Amino acid sequence: MRGRGRQARGWIVRAIALVLCCAAAAPAARAVPGTDAVRFHTFSTADGLPQATVRAIAQDATGFLWLGTQDGLARFDGYSFQVYRHERDDPWSLAESHVTALVADTDGSLWVGTLTGGLSHYDPDLDRFRTYRADRARSDTLASDNITALLLTRGGRLWVANTGGRLQWLDRTAGTLHDSGLGQRAALRMVRSMLELPDGSLLLGTLDGLWRLDVAATRLEQFHASDGRALDVYTLALDARGHWWVGTADAGMLHFDAGGNLVARYRHDPDAPPGRALHDDAVRALLFDPDGSLWIAGDGHGLARMDPAGVGFTRYTHDPAKPDSVAANRLYVLVRERSGTLVVGSWTNGFSIHDPRTQAFVHIESVAGDPRTLPARPVTGLHADADGTLWLGMTEAGGLVQLDPARGVVRRFKHDPDRPGSLAHDFVRHVTRGRDGSLWVSTIGGGIDRLPPQGNEFEHHRHDPADPASLASDSVLGYYEDSEGTQWIATNDRGVDERCAGCSGFRHHAHDPAVPDSISDNTVSAVLQTRDGSLWFATRGGLDRYDRASGRFQHLRARSDDPSSLSSNSISTLFEDSHGNLWIGTQGGGLNRRIVHADGSSSFEVIDTSDGLAAGAIGTIVEDGQGRIWVSTTVGISRIDAQRRIVNFSGRDGVQGLGYWTNSGALLPDGRIAFGGLDGATLFDPAHVAGRPVPTPMVVDLLLRNVPVHMRWRDPRSPLLASLWRGGQVQLAHDQSNVTFEFSAPSFGDTGSVQYAYRLDGHDAQWIQTSAARRFATYTDLPAGDYVLQLRARNDGGDWSDPPVSIDVSVAPAPWWSPSAWALYGLMAVALALLVSWRVRTNLRQRRAVQESIRSSEERLKLALWGSGSELWDVDLASGSMHRDNQLAHLAVSHDALEGGLEAYRPYVHPDDIGRFEQALSAHLRGDMPAFEASFRTLDTQRQWVWVLARGRVVARDAGGRPQRLSGTTSDANALNQALAALRTLNEQLESRVEQRTAALQNANAELRSTLEQLSIAQRQLFEAEKLASLGGLVAGIAHEINTPLGIGVTAASHLQEEAQRLSQRIAGGDLDADELARFERTARESAQMILRNLQRADRLVKSFKQVAVDQSSEERRVVDLGICLNEILTTLGPSLKKTPHHVELDCPSGLVVETAPGALYQIVSNLVMNSLTHAFTADAAGTITISVRLDGGVVCIDFGDDGRGMDEAVRARIFEPFFTTRRGQGGSGLGMHIVYSLVTQVLHGQIECDSAPGAGTRFRLRFGKDAGRPAG
Repeated sequence: MRGRGRQARGWIVRAIALVLCCAAAAPAARAVPGTDAVRFHTFSTADGLPQATVRAIAQDATGFLWLGTQDGLARFDGYSFQVYRHERDDPWSLAESHVTALVADTDGSLWVGTLTGGLSHYDPDLDRFRTYRADRARSDTLASDNITALLLTRGGRLWVANTGGRLQWLDRTAGTLHDSGLGQRAALRMVRSMLELPDGSLLLGTLDGLWRLDVAATRLEQFHASDGRALDVYTLALDARGHWWVGTADAGMLHFDAGGNLVARYRHDPDAPPGRALHDDAVRALLFDPDGSLWIAGDGHGLARMDPAGVGFTRYTHDPAKPDSVAANRLYVLVRERSGTLVVGSWTNGFSIHDPRTQAFVHIESVAGDPRTLPARPVTGLHADADGTLWLGMTEAGGLVQLDPARGVVRRFKHDPDRPGSLAHDFVRHVTRGRDGSLWVSTIGGGIDRLPPQGNEFEHHRHDPADPASLASDSVLGYYEDSEGTQWIATNDRGVDERCAGCSGFRHHAHDPAVPDSISDNTVSAVLQTRDGSLWFATRGGLDRYDRASGRFQHLRARSDDPSSLSSNSISTLFEDSHGNLWIGTQGGGLNRRIVHADGSSSFEVIDTSDGLAAGAIGTIVEDGQGRIWVSTTVGISRIDAQRRIVNFSGRDGVQGLGYWTNSGALLPDGRIAFGGLDGATLFDPAHVAGRPVPTPMVVDLLLRNVPVHMRWRDPRSPLLASLWRGGQVQLAHDQSNVTFEFSAPSFGDTGSVQYAYRLDGHDAQWIQTSAARRFATYTDLPAGDYVLQLRARNDGGDWSDPPVSIDVSVAPAPWWSPSAWALYGLMAVALALLVSWRVRTNLRQRRAVQESIRSSEERLKLALWGSGSELWDVDLASGSMHRDNQLAHLAVSHDALEGGLEAYRPYVHPDDIGRFEQALSAHLRGDMPAFEASFRTLDTQRQWVWVLARGRVVARDAGGRPQRLSGTTSDANALNQALAALRTLNEQLESRVEQRTAALQNANAELRSTLEQLSIAQRQLFEAEKLASLGGLVAGIAHEINTPLGIGVTAASHLQEEAQRLSQRIAGGDLDADELARFERTARESAQMILRNLQRADRLVKSFKQVAVDQSSEERRVVDLGICLNEILTTLGPSLKKTPHHVELDCPSGLVVETAPGALYQIVSNLVMNSLTHAFTADAAGTITISVRLDGGVVCIDFGDDGRGMDEAVRARIFEPFFTTRRGQGGSGLGMHIVYSLVTQVLHGQIECDSAPGAGTRFRLRFGKDAGRPAG
C-alpha cells in the first residue's frame, strides 16, 4: 500500500493544535450551569466488542485502535471490530483471551500481555501471533506467564513486567528475555505501570511502592508520600516539565517534581466546594492534554479533568439517561489517539471516545432542579442581544428566559393569571427586538407581547372578535419591523397582519381563494425586507413578494416542469446574506438561493440532499464572519461555503441529533452562532469549529464470492501473501475473478460522514464514489491481466486524500489461455494439419477398400444364399414389381410366375394361410411391427403343399412415411415344421406328467398345513403353560409374602387378647391402678398399630397380585402409569428375589402414562428378571439388575441390564430362538426369551435387542410406542 506516509506526517502536530484549541474552553463551558461541551460516544458488546471490560488500549502505526478485554483482543477502525481470541488448535492464535497489557511497536506490530498465557507478538503483515511463554528449564524465557505491564522505550527496548518478581527486557532479534541487573525482587511482583523518564531511567508503579530504576537497570530507589508509607500505585504520567504524577489504589493522586520531591497531594474531600477537590481517591489512569490539563480516571466516580493550574476539577460521570455521557463510572485506562481523540476504557461497559473537536459546540440544556438552567428542553425562539445575552422562547410551559452564556439563566418570565402584566402564554414561538429596543414575544395561544426596554411588565396584543382592527389570531409565529417602522405579525392561521408606524389597529392580509393576488396561504412562517426594499413572505403555499403600492402579492411557487423554480412551496425561513442574496429555507426541499438576472427576472439555485445537505428540512439560516452560510436542520447543522462545499455536523460532532426549530437562531455580537433545538440550544464559534483530519483510506479485507479469504500461509490457494493494509499484493487465480475489496479509514469521530472513491486502473475509466455505509468495491469476471486498485477518501466538504492509496492486483490467465498454452495450441494446429492430410489420404484408401469389400460382400452374400438355400427378394411397392435371386427351385411359383409382383405370388399361398400372411405384411407396412415374418404353405413342383418361412423389412419410405421398398428372404421351413409337430406331441406328454406331479404336491402341502396347525396349537399351549407356571409361582410367592404379615398380626392380636383378659381379671378383683391401666393402653395402641401395618402390607400385596394376575391373564391394552405398573410387577417378584442375594434397581420418571398391555409387560419383565436370576449370577456373589425407563419422543425406551457373567456371541445370537437353552436337562424349557421376543414384537408392536459379552453382563433394550397401535421407531 502506497501513499500513506505523507498523510500520516503531521497528524501529531494537528492533534496537539486541536487539543490546545478545543480543550481550553471546555472547563469554563462546563462550569456554567446547564452547559455541556464534553460528550462521549460509547462502544460496547452490542457494537461487537468481545467483552465489556477494557483493560488495555493501544494504537498501531496503521491507525487501528486495539482494545484488550477479558475475553479477546479487538481491532477497531471506527466502524467495526475484528476480534482475536486464543484457539486451542491454532498455534498462531493469541496466547490467551484475557489481555492485561498492550504496547504498539514502531514497525506496526503489537505486543500483547495476557493474564496466564504469556506474551504475544502480533505480526500485521501475516495477521498472526507469535507467543513467548515461561519455561522454568530455561533462564532466557519469561519469569511468569502473568504479564502485568509493558513499556517500549524511546530506544526501542521492550520492558516486560510479570508476577515472577523479575523485570525483564526482550531481545527481539534472538527472541529471548533477559533480566535486569536487579534479579528477583519482591517489590517487582506486581508492577502495574512503567514510565520512561527524560534521562532514560524508568519509573515503576507497583503494589509495593513507587520506584525509580536507574539507566543501567541495576539500582532501585523508592519514593514515599509525606507520611513515609509505601504507595500502592496504579498509574503514572509525566507532564511537560518532567514532573511525575502518580495515581494510587485508594490514596488519591500525588505530584512529584523531576527530582522525586513531593510537590502536592490530591485527595477526595466531600466537604470541599464543587470542582475544588479530587473526585475519587482510587485513581486508575492519568493522561495529560497538550495544554497541561490532566484527565483522571476513577475506580468508581467517573472521569475528571484538572485544569493546568492544578486547582479546578471538572467531573464527567455516567448518566444512563444521557447517551453521550462517559461509558461507566468505574474506569481503567486512558489513551489519546493520534488525531487528538480521547479514548476511555471502562471496567463494565466497553470504552468511550471523546473527540475534542466537538467541544466547539456547547449544548445549553435543562437540568432538573437547577433554576440556573433552562426550564424546559425545546427552544422554539431565540434572539441575541447586543450585550451577548440570549432570549430563549420555550414550549412545555417554559415561557421566556434571558440567558448569559457565561453565567446561565439570569431572568425568567412565565404566564401568571393573577398578574395582568405577566407573559400572555408560556408557549413562546418567536423573540426579537423592535427598532425602539422593545422585546417582541410571539406566542402560540396568547397573541404577541411587547416588553419595553428595562421593563418587567408585558403589553398584550390579542385577538378581539369585537374589534376588527385587533390582531387577527392569537397563534403568532413571528414579528418583523421593516425600514419604515411598519410592524408585520405572521400568524399560524390568519395570514399576516400589518400595522403602520403610529397606527393603533391592524390591517389583515388573509388568503382568499377568490382573489388570486392575495397572500398564498394563511400560515406565514417568516417576513423579511431585503436591501432593495422588497418585502418577502414565507408561507406554506410558496414565496410571496408584496407590492405596497398596489397591495398585491406576487407568487413564486415550485413547478415540477421548471427546474429553476422553487424546490418546495412549504417555506420555513428567509435570510439575506452580506452580498444581498436571498436564501429561502423549505420544509423538505432543502435550501434555495434567489438569482436575479439582468432583465429583472429571477430563478432559484437549489441545494438539497442530492448535493450533500444532511436534510431537506431547514430551520434557520445564519451567515458567519467569513461569509459562510450555517443552517440548522431536522438532523443537525450544516455549513455551506462560497464554493458550495457542504460540511454536515451531526450528533457525533456535538450538535443536536434531534434537530432544530424553524426561525430559532441568531448571530451573537462576538461572532458566535446560536440555534434553538428540540433539546435546548447549541452555541458555537464558527472560527473555532475545527476541520476533520483528512482520512487515510486502506483496504482491510478481500472477499472471494463474498467469503473473506485467509492469508496464503494458512490457505495455499489464497491470493494474499500479506495484509492489504500493509501493502500486500493480490494475486488472483483465473477462477478467482469475482472479488470484493473492503476498505476503511481508521478514524474515531463522525465516521459516517467519510466518503470514499475507488478506481481499478486497467478496468475503470472514472472514479466511483461510495458512502461510509458501502465501503467495498466488487468486480466480477475480471479478465486476466495486471491492475492497480486506487482508493481515496474525504470528509463532508473536504478535499480528497492525496495521493491515493494503491494496491497491485493481478489476475492469472486460465491454464488454457496462458502463453505456454498458446504455444501448445500452435504445435497442435501443425499436428492437426498433418493429421488431416494423413486422414484424407487414408480415407481415399479406405474408400477404395470399402468399395472392394462391398463387391466381395455381394459375392459372398450370393454364395451364402446359395449355400443356405434361401431366396432373396426385393419388392418395389410403388410399382408392385418383385426381383428374386437364388429362387427356390422346388417351388412351383419359381417356374410358373417368372414375372410379376406380390399379386402374382398370392395364388400360390395356401387358402388357410393367406389371411395370416396378409395380416403380417399389413402390420409391418403400417409400422405396427418392426419386421415382416410369416410361415405359410405353398405348392411345390409336385403340387404338394410345403412350408416356407418369409422374413422381410421395409428399407425405404417416402417423406410422408409411406413404405416404398420391401426386401427379405424366403427359406424352406418344411423340415422345421415337421420337427415342431413332433415337439408339440412331446410337450403334451410332459404336461400330463406335470399335472400328476402337481396333484401329489397338493396332497403333501395339505399334510404340511395340518402339521403346522398342530405345531401352532402346541406352541400356544406352551405359551399358556409358561404363563400358568409364572402365575403359579406368583401365587406361591404372594401366599408366602401374605403369610408373614398375617402371622405377625395374629401374634399381636393374641398378645392383645391375653392382656385384655388379664385387665378384666384385675377389674373384677378391684385392684386395678392407674399405672397398670396406662400400661395396658400403651400395649393396646402398639398392638393395634402393628396389626394395622401388617394388614395394610397384606392389602398391598393382594392388590398388586390382583392387578398383575388380571393383567397377566389378558393381553388387552389400557392406560397405565408405567412407574406404578413396574413397581407392582417387582413387588410380585419380591418372594423370588428374597431367596437370592441379588436386588433390582428401578429408574422410571414419575407420571409417565402410556397405553400398553400390562399383562404382556408383566411376562416380559418377570421373564427377564428370572432369566438373570437363573443364568446371570453365581451363587456366592450378589448381583444387581437395573431397569431404566425414559421417553424418547413418542417411544418408550426400557433398558434392562444385569452385571452378571454375560454370554458369548454364539449364545447371544440364538437367545430369542424357541427351545434354545443353555440349561438343557436342568429345568430350562428354552421358551422364556422366545416368549419375551414374541410379546414385544407382536403384542407391544415394538423392538428388542440384546448386547452381551463374557464377564460384562447382559443388556436388553426394549422400544415400543407410547400410544396404542403406534409402532416404535
